[in-house]
Amino acid sequence: MVETEKPAPRVARRPSVLVLAAFVAGVVPFAFHAWAALHGSLSQDDFVMTYRAAVAGPFDLGFLFQDYHGHLTPGGFFVVAVLTWWAPLNFPLLVLPLLLMRAVATVLFWCLLVRCFGRRWAILVPFTVFTASTLLLVPTLWWAYGIQIVPVVLAAVGALYWHVRYLRDGGRWWIGTFAWTLFGFAFYEKAVVVPLLLAGVTVLLGQSFRERWRYWAGHAALLAAFAGSYLALTSSQVASGPPMTAGTVADLTGRMLGDTFLPGLAGGPWSGPGPGATWAPSPFAVVVVLFAAALALLVGGARVGGRRAWRAWALLGFLFAVDVGLLALTRLREVGPAAGDDPRYLAELALVAALCGAFAFLPPGEVAPSGGKRERPIALVVCVLLLVSSAVGFSRLAPALRFEHSAQYLGNVRAAVAEDPDLVFYDTFVPSDVVHEWFGADSQASRVAGLVPGTHFDQPTNRMHLLDATGTPHQITGVAAESRGVPGTVPNCGYTVGQTQVRIPLDTPMLGRHLLKIDYFTSDGGEGLVDRTPVWFQAGLHSLYLPVDGLFDHIAVQLSSAGAPVCVAKVEVGKPVTQ
Repeated sequence: MVETEKPAPRVARRPSVLVLAAFVAGVVPFAFHAWAALHGSLSQDDFVMTYRAAVAGPFDLGFLFQDYHGHLTPGGFFVVAVLTWWAPLNFPLLVLPLLLMRAVATVLFWCLLVRCFGRRWAILVPFTVFTASTLLLVPTLWWAYGIQIVPVVLAAVGALYWHVRYLRDGGRWWIGTFAWTLFGFAFYEKAVVVPLLLAGVTVLLGQSFRERWRYWAGHAALLAAFAGSYLALTSSQVASGPPMTAGTVADLTGRMLGDTFLPGLAGGPWSGPGPGATWAPSPFAVVVVLFAAALALLVGGARVGGRRAWRAWALLGFLFAVDVGLLALTRLREVGPAAGDDPRYLAELALVAALCGAFAFLPPGEVAPSGGKRERPIALVVCVLLLVSSAVGFSRLAPALRFEHSAQYLGNVRAAVAEDPDLVFYDTFVPSDVVHEWFGADSQASRVAGLVPGTHFDQPTNRMHLLDATGTPHQITGVAAESRGVPGTVPNCGYTVGQTQVRIPLDTPMLGRHLLKIDYFTSDGGEGLVDRTPVWFQAGLHSLYLPVDGLFDHIAVQLSSAGAPVCVAKVEVGKPVTQ
């Protein structure tokens, strides 16, 4: 018999301990963020964007490329239009693309660190700084901001990874770099940092610009094209107000650095939230400790990395200065130095700081150097401290951006409509912490809750309701009359209304938006018109409610077809009165 040699069994490659540690460092902050995001709600700009998306649709170029308070974000408007068409006001559905992009960015950043520095324990520290930084975890709970900055962070990481592959391997990796850059430009103008990061990483890797001058010319052309489009399609956001001084700029810079940037990189601040989307300033002792730690890192990195470290810190400092300058020009005069406590203006620097810190301390190279065992305990300790700090800081900061009042408002409207589908609401403004009044008409209830299936606003009805500050409906029982119809002359009737229009004069001319109440009687129901608005006169004795707006001194009433006449006994115009 001939013996045949059996093939050797396949050996399954198990993830290394380093990869498992990186998995934990990426998943733990992501899980905290995902839970808070999925249990959050829409607020402020979120409602404005969803309403406009429902009106326009995903292929309306005017909607996609609108000047939204100085921002140009066709990608974000396309996403909200598609998801609003699919399931209006479904916040978990809106959050899913952000969570997906965040997860992809996390994986790509790990791959970038491995590509630049090799598979070594030291890269676990900058990776955890990126994943656990509250600069990104907290403000992106606000969906309208998240749909801007999360794609930019993803675009930056993706472009950097493809860029490093192109620098070392050549080939067609440059295509991915341009594609990711374009992706970032589609969501937020801060994607202009992507070409700057590409250039900075090229210097830090010791690569030449001259050898790839066509590649860099392409990036310059792309940046110029975006800048031209942005300036042509948006208006200036340079704020007006009290003049800037060296003192106010210094105060702003100090707040951005000591209250926001440094605590955010360390997983804080641990003092909790401030007004709006800001963070409460940290105690002075904490700020001093953070500044001392930052100074120690700067000096330590310079001693380890030498010229490369100084270049890395210069890149970080330059981009921080750009953020300070932009905020000073657009918000300092309007809001004051307190704007520096808002992490939204520094969120992208979580990625920049992690990357620059890695280049300051670690020499580039795809093969990890010897001595990795000495790195392991230090990296694990720092990683655990950052994760614990982030968990504490995030748990204190996140509730303020879950917008529980907005969730309560929408929840009450949904419950009321589900219980009584025939409800009609008188449109009014919502509380300012749901949508602020400076949004004008976009802060009306019809634009906030109007996309809830089954809602009806400002339609003529015999039974109208008014939503209170919690979204709970209350039946309107009358109006606080500011003007009344002149009494009719027909005994026991007032005005007899048929197919011929009857003009009922008011004792006081009215201007603006008010609620009209008509008390009437008819023996048979029929269609009619009140100031050209189609109405239904129900048989019997009833009151008809109808919102009116503009300048008027009379009310015109008529039937649309032959039928039993309608007796109009009383006409009142004013503000609604509820039970």
